[in-house]
Amino acid sequence: MANYERLLQAALGEAPADVVITGGLLVNVLTREIYPATVGICEDTIAYVTGAEDAAVQGAQVVDARGCWLTPGLIDAHMHIESTHATPRHFADAVLPRGVTCVAQDPHEMANVLGLEGVHAMRRAAVGLPLRVLTLASTCVPSVPGMETSGAEFGAAEIDALLDEPDVIGLAEVMDFWGVIRQKPRVTEIVKVGRARGALMTGHIRQLGGRELNTYLAAGIDSDHEQLDAAGILARSRLGMTVEICCCQARDTIPAAVEAWRMGGPLDAVVFVTDDIPPQELISAGHLDQGVRRAIQLGMPAAEAVRAATLLPARRLRQYDLGLIAPGRKADILLIDDLNAFHVAATMVDGRWAARGGQMLVPSVSAYDMPELALHSVHVPPLSAEDFAVVGRGSRARARVLAQRGRELNERLLPVQAGQVGWQDQADLALVSVWHRHGRTQDHASVLLEGCGLQRGALATTYAHDAHNLVVVGRDPADMAAAANALREAGGGYAAVCGGQVLALAALPVAGILADRPVAEIAVEFAQFCAAAGDLGVSDQPIKLLTSLPLPVVPAFRPTDRGLVDVQRQTFIPAFEFLDEETTNQEAR
Repeated sequence: MANYERLLQAALGEAPADVVITGGLLVNVLTREIYPATVGICEDTIAYVTGAEDAAVQGAQVVDARGCWLTPGLIDAHMHIESTHATPRHFADAVLPRGVTCVAQDPHEMANVLGLEGVHAMRRAAVGLPLRVLTLASTCVPSVPGMETSGAEFGAAEIDALLDEPDVIGLAEVMDFWGVIRQKPRVTEIVKVGRARGALMTGHIRQLGGRELNTYLAAGIDSDHEQLDAAGILARSRLGMTVEICCCQARDTIPAAVEAWRMGGPLDAVVFVTDDIPPQELISAGHLDQGVRRAIQLGMPAAEAVRAATLLPARRLRQYDLGLIAPGRKADILLIDDLNAFHVAATMVDGRWAARGGQMLVPSVSAYDMPELALHSVHVPPLSAEDFAVVGRGSRARARVLAQRGRELNERLLPVQAGQVGWQDQADLALVSVWHRHGRTQDHASVLLEGCGLQRGALATTYAHDAHNLVVVGRDPADMAAAANALREAGGGYAAVCGGQVLALAALPVAGILADRPVAEIAVEFAQFCAAAGDLGVSDQPIKLLTSLPLPVVPAFRPTDRGLVDVQRQTFIPAFEFLDEETTNQEAR
């Protein structure tokens, strides 16, 4: 915090500022104006903002910003650092040059693997970084109790304890919206803790409206990042909801936000977020900056687009000293050398330059090492081809087959021979096998998947939302075992195998979901994995296939370590029913 007397003297012009930025155009996100201005900074705080003609400029460092626009640092109000697969220090080094100066992380991936220790590990690893990292207490660990087994379970007591930490500012996305609406005990008690503490409470709802949406809002959960169209954005805004607009390529809702702006004018409850962003996209396209860039290119005024990534998320997160270039606010400032392309020339955090020209000036350093238990998190025994055989009885099996990557469920009659279901003759089928990997149970379950494109070999990962169990998708049981064993030895990650040979391995040895390496290096290994998956036939987002398939809050049918889940009914469905010869003949007639 800046020295009070020095700050006021600098504001009055009676003492020199530490840094003075002159000659630039200020993007005022409060009034939506753009005009020439001079900004004086004392230590970590903005001391004054005056006109360009101010002749009393004094500063230890005077920065000539001619040809540049000044904006506040970008603030991501909802994201998961783990989606980049980098530890916080390497994440910071990737996003600061892109203009991101503050993030509100929900570390629920680490929470699902390591419990409270995982949350604290992500918090501690962010201490001392030039990036501001706020934390939201992960509420859905696991995402839906009873439908999957993660590495830990959070209830009201765990959330209450997390809210005692000074950097934990509220409750992370409450994904069990049916639990809220139907007043299920676990999630109800968690929400009551948030209400009693006056905490910020963030949401995650899909296909919800009318009385049900009103009920969710009445509980005090007043944000959502799942809305995909302009009409829904306006409808939620009218109810006082903060609508978080995802700007990553896998789920780009920026066009909908621009359309909503055209339909309804200024949107004071719309903020840009990334939610999940893979390492390849972060390196090639950017982070929150790509959302601002795309909104401007689609016709949203620059000040409006910047506002949605600065002032509005600061207000949403109750960080009132951020998000605005004004006296008394924190000196988190960007120099933009092309406003329409939103190209970041330099990034300042707390009055110090952190990045320039797309590079960190000094690499981030963390004084905290990840705990030892994070390096030994894949608790699965060595597996063999026999472990991936679908054991059956009778003469036929009625298989319930996932279609459209879990959005539909079909049925097929398959032969049972020598005690095993014969599915491999069906060229469009693959087997999905989910293995609990956290050492709490020995559960595993398998189901058939159609239309994923896999022609041979196997793909596997330990990063599978949200429980992050071991997920293997394959055509050949021996290759499935080889892929699983490769990840067991590597401590987690992604593997592609064919003919017993590991074609690609992206190792994530920290809790099976992170690597303590630069994002660019991780991105290279991910690209190699995607290329190998494409060679095996899965060219359409192989990572998304593996990571989203087991998530039992996404409609409509999902495989977990406990079985095949009907998401709407929150019940299990038998993946296979076995028929004797007589029953088969009767059904045929």
